[in-house]
Parts: sequence; C-alpha cells; structure tokens
Amino acid sequence: MDRFRRLPLPALLPILFVVLWSVWFATGLLTGSDDFAPFERAIGAIAYATIATAGFGIAIAIRRRRAGGTETAVGIQRAVRTGVLPESADPVVWARELDSTRWRYRNNRVVVPIAGVLFAAFSIWAALVISPWWWLLLVLFVGMCAYSVWETRRALRNIDHLLTTLRGTWTVRQSSSP
Repeated sequence: MDRFRRLPLPALLPILFVVLWSVWFATGLLTGSDDFAPFERAIGAIAYATIATAGFGIAIAIRRRRAGGTETAVGIQRAVRTGVLPESADPVVWARELDSTRWRYRNNRVVVPIAGVLFAAFSIWAALVISPWWWLLLVLFVGMCAYSVWETRRALRNIDHLLTTLRGTWTVRQSSSP
C-alpha cells in the first residue's frame, strides 16, 4: 500500500479515477433496475469519478504539503499504522500532523456509526424496493464500518503513544546570556 501512497499525483490520480469509475459503474450494474442503460451509467460514472478524483487530489496535495513532502506524509501514515516513531521524525512537523490526524480519527468515532445507521436504513429500503443486491452492499458496508471502528481505536492508541514518545524527545535550547 505504501507504494501507491508514494506515487506522485500525476500517476496516482489516474489510478484513483479508474478505481472510482469502476466502483460507481459496478454499483449501478449490480443495483440497477431492469432498464439499466450502460452508456448513461458510464457517463454518470465519469462525472462522479472526475469530481471525486479532483476532491481527493486536492486533499492529498494539501496533506503532503503540510507534512513537508510525500515521504514524510507516508512516514506519518506508517507510524500511525505501526505505532513506531522513526528516528528521523521532525518533532514540530510530526506533532502538528499527528494532532491533526488524531482529530480526524476522533471525528470517525462519531461519523462512522451515524453513516453506518443511515446507510443500513437506506440499504434495507433499497433491497426491498429496488434490488436484492443491496443486501450484499449492506453486508460489505457493515464490514467496512466495523473495520473502521477497529482501525480508529488502534490508530488513536498509536497516535497517543507516538505523541508521548515524540514529546519526550524535545529538547529546549538554553539561551546564552552574558
């Protein structure tokens, strides 16, 4: 996964576009009604994938710039996943980025359950009215929500450990007075 995170944006964004287009088109194929129009769905998938790719591209560029480059951003993500602070970590940049990451993960503790309940309700309705394929999407989404809850707990625990370790490495320079 790190090899995709290290890709420059001109290489990463087309891959992201293709993945998003494929997911959107396949979702329409599986959940669409009997009058499925592949050409119209492909055009809709292009629009969706273009807008989503642009949004993700902007978010990725901002995060990489704030972290000081792609390698630092990847290093921070790896540290959050593993709980190990590299020796080359710049305390100022890493503390700021880890605090920001902790804030996002804390929001996940509220957003994921709400999104899970809303999507579950919609999926049940859609499975009864539109297509039984929505039951499969419901199972997949509930699995993703469960993983997200688990990942959020692990990441928050790792971030707290990383910040404690990082703040223990700070040294305060003595001012030299005559």
